[in-house]
Amino acid sequence: MSRRAGVLAAAMVMVALGRTAADAQTSLQIPLQFDFLNPGAKSLALGGAFAGVADDATAVFANPAGLTQLVKSEVSFELRGTHVRTEFLQRGRLSGTVSNQLTDTIQGPVFGETTSDHLGPGFISAVYAHPSHRWVIAGYRHELVRIDQSFFSEGVFQKAPEEFTSRRDSPQESVREMSMTGYGAGGAYKPRRDLTIGGGLGVYRFNMDSVFRRFDTVGFLGPPNLAVELQRTTQTGDDTALAPSVGVLIEHGAVRVGGMYRHGPTFDFVIGNGIDPDVRGRFRVPDTLAAGVSGRIGGSMLATAEVTRVTYSRVRNDFVTDQAIGVGRQASFDLDNAVELHAGFQYLAASVPLTPRFRGGVWYDPDHSVHFTPSPQSVTASDRLLDERLAIALSTGKDQIHGTGGIGLTLHSRLEINAGFDLASTRKLFSASAILR
Repeated sequence: MSRRAGVLAAAMVMVALGRTAADAQTSLQIPLQFDFLNPGAKSLALGGAFAGVADDATAVFANPAGLTQLVKSEVSFELRGTHVRTEFLQRGRLSGTVSNQLTDTIQGPVFGETTSDHLGPGFISAVYAHPSHRWVIAGYRHELVRIDQSFFSEGVFQKAPEEFTSRRDSPQESVREMSMTGYGAGGAYKPRRDLTIGGGLGVYRFNMDSVFRRFDTVGFLGPPNLAVELQRTTQTGDDTALAPSVGVLIEHGAVRVGGMYRHGPTFDFVIGNGIDPDVRGRFRVPDTLAAGVSGRIGGSMLATAEVTRVTYSRVRNDFVTDQAIGVGRQASFDLDNAVELHAGFQYLAASVPLTPRFRGGVWYDPDHSVHFTPSPQSVTASDRLLDERLAIALSTGKDQIHGTGGIGLTLHSRLEINAGFDLASTRKLFSASAILR
């Protein structure tokens, strides 16, 4: 389930621009994709529809009220692998007519692709369940985000109608590393047989190290000259912030209804170009509000659904627009809040050895990328060409449908393993977890 609690994410956000117009163009057209999903192979396989299920240790993040369903103390470990594909504006001619000389041979924009791959521990937890089954507490380590991307744009060509000659955007190389890792605790209490309330608090560590470099070219139409660096802009962050959450779970027979709210942490970072004084920015992780329902059909089927609202506008207001101050186009950047729809099922084959649980799901991930609308106040040729580049560079976001699946096996009364996957057009995610009771 898309749990961007931290952000978000899935989807594409761009780092837009330093303090001056020149600095702005250094980090221009560089997309940044966030996918803040729930931890756990089971949640992943169920299409992220977990607020109304919340019956394993990852409930401390997805819906802490579900922790009382764990009747035995346990420890769990998740290994998660991701493959994310991101498009960026690489080369081509956006306006004017190609000269068919050297690098000016392609009419229209050409988008390149970069990938980010990571394999590591996603979630580690320890749960203590009181013998009364009235209350449970849990501690955890959670890797919310880990991004390692690099881009190289050769510089697009443009021409304003009133100008006799074309212009070329300087080639740029961008390297970005970002991580958010949290340590936290949560608990749940059952005041009534059919009602559970819970809460949690995570302490997340944010690290960002981005470098954007611009280069000269060999003549106006020639290839990039990597020996001559024209400009360098950095974005660095090392900060700690809190992420509180609350949840509720109501049970009525075979039906469970759950709700959860999580407040995203806010981190400070610094923008520097080596010339002007450093500028401080803020990265605010979106808040998440989820409501879900699950029901058991007979003794072997489980169906679950969820609606999740993610406030991506928090990223725009304190991250994108603050960095766009230098070019005076804050109002032209849009980043809408998103409403995700999740659904999943589980079939229990009770008569088969190892008691396999087969899971599948699907979820709708609306476009939550940054989009740019050219300003009617852009009257100079330079302003209009910058608007053109921004609008085209930020035009690749789209809605996505994710397909999910997985399996759970009971190897022993004290040992359970789960595996799950989530596949979409720009991302592949795999997860495997083990639970020792």
